[in-house]
This record gives sequence, structure tokens and C-alpha cells, in this order.
Amino acid sequence: MPLPDIQLDDRTFDQLVADAMRRIPAFTPEWTDLNDSDPGVTLVQLFAWLQEMILWRLNQVPDKNFIEFLKLIGIELTQPTPAKGELTFSLSTPTPP
Repeated sequence: MPLPDIQLDDRTFDQLVADAMRRIPAFTPEWTDLNDSDPGVTLVQLFAWLQEMILWRLNQVPDKNFIEFLKLIGIELTQPTPAKGELTFSLSTPTPP
């Protein structure tokens, strides 16, 4: 049984930066230089990167909790096994020698 893919927060680095940059004029209207060379923008990008790392860790929690819940109700995960099956190959048209 595959585990479901649960994302608590699926925002990306670019989305986090865009959201923060969109809020800058509302909170600091005197900040007008929003180029990548601005130290403030560098800090915004740094904090967005840190937030993305935290969100990645946060999204790992549901898998761990789901596995622990399965253990709690007595279901153990089994190791993956390779698929087995019989195959028959045949030519659709005869090939000349």
C-alpha cells in the first residue's frame, strides 16, 4: 500500500520571495530599490530559502505520523517485492531471412 503524498504547505522559494516582495510597499513605502543587488532583497531571499527548508521538514511529518499510526493499529509495512509475471513475445509479421 503506497503512502499518500500529503503536502501541508507546498509553496516554493519563488512564491515565498514574490509574496514577501509584494508586501514590502505596504510596510515600508520608503524602500523603493527592489533589485537583486539590494541588501534588503538579499535578506528576503535568504529568509525565503530558510522558510522553504522549514516547509520541507514540515511536509515530512505526515509520512512519519501515518507510519506511526499504522504501527499503533497493528499494521506493519512490508518490504517491497519485485513483480513476477509470464511474458510471451511473438512477431506480428514474418520477417524475410
